[in-house]
Amino acid sequence: MIPFTYGFVGWVTNWLALKMTFYPIQFLGIPPYLGWQGIIPRKAHKMASKSVDVITERLLNIKEVFLKVDPKKAELLFLPALEPSIRYTMKEFSDSLDPKLWDMIPEVVREEIYHKVRRESGVTIRKVIRKLQKDIDTLFDVKALVLKKLSGNNVSLVVELFQEVGAPEFRFIERSGFYFGFLLGLVQMIFMIYFPIPWTLPIQGVIVGYLTNYLALEMIFRPLLPKKFLGLFTYQGLFLKRQTEVSRLYAKLVSEKILTPKNILSELIFGKASKDILDIIRKEVIQHVDTITFLAKPALYAAGKIDEFDAAKERIAVAMADNAVEKSFHLEEYLGEALEIEMMMGDRMSALAPKEFESILRSAFQEDELLLILVGAVLGAVVGWFQMVFLV
Repeated sequence: MIPFTYGFVGWVTNWLALKMTFYPIQFLGIPPYLGWQGIIPRKAHKMASKSVDVITERLLNIKEVFLKVDPKKAELLFLPALEPSIRYTMKEFSDSLDPKLWDMIPEVVREEIYHKVRRESGVTIRKVIRKLQKDIDTLFDVKALVLKKLSGNNVSLVVELFQEVGAPEFRFIERSGFYFGFLLGLVQMIFMIYFPIPWTLPIQGVIVGYLTNYLALEMIFRPLLPKKFLGLFTYQGLFLKRQTEVSRLYAKLVSEKILTPKNILSELIFGKASKDILDIIRKEVIQHVDTITFLAKPALYAAGKIDEFDAAKERIAVAMADNAVEKSFHLEEYLGEALEIEMMMGDRMSALAPKEFESILRSAFQEDELLLILVGAVLGAVVGWFQMVFLV
């Protein structure tokens, strides 16, 4: 029974080690020491920081990404959403100067004014986008966005990310526990036949529990490069062998759950740079109003209406800026197509050196690998003690 017993021990210790890596998401027990929280959730902020470093330093150049946005295409998509506000602000502007003025203007003239304002608004949209592209490094904090989406109340996303990226490797850890345990159990069986010393069973259990976890982790990450063994077969760490597949999956998860068009727009609009972005829009709108009313200014000065004109211009600029923010989510679908975050990240991750690539998954539990291995050793000792007491 010993080989099967230790096959079971190896499987249980590896299975439990994996569960302890991911669960529970929140601390279970009496904090701070009496209880347990999964290693990844407990260190989510630190792991999120490492993920941020990998993404921003190795996989993604945010300026390069935003330069893919075509200002003209964005104008075509965005301008129709602004048309109602253009008509509203034209009348508002006219009424602020003279409530009777708008009704006195012929319909043909009003439409001509509208089309001119619409054309100029398109120019303004293109200018705003080019300014965003030029200053995107200061206006958009990609590190803050990734960190926010992977820590705090979002730690479950970190768990999901590691589980999906490393799913085959984690299944191997679990299954290999039985195989390694069974093989080591054969050695123990032979030892017990010739040296039937009961008190050695817990010690042997420690060895089996320790080695099954240790060997599984080593086979996932070592060797970094394909290596020939005994001149018969070539082997490479399982995770390293899947570099291209893992890269595509990781890039897909990041682009669909973290750096989504919606999250990027939300960060731009409501993040720390939101005031700067609103100011850019406001200044462009004011300049736009000055351009289309240039010929009317002498008459406004002569009529003593220039102060009302400036006040109305400021109100319109603020209203248009707010409306632009409100309607910006019309750009979501186009941003997803234009930014090509998934493709860029996947290509660059596939090209990483093996050592850099290894750290993406191994960082999840590298600092606590010894703890996970020791869990196996302790459980092995418990099973060995039961063998000693009840089976011998």
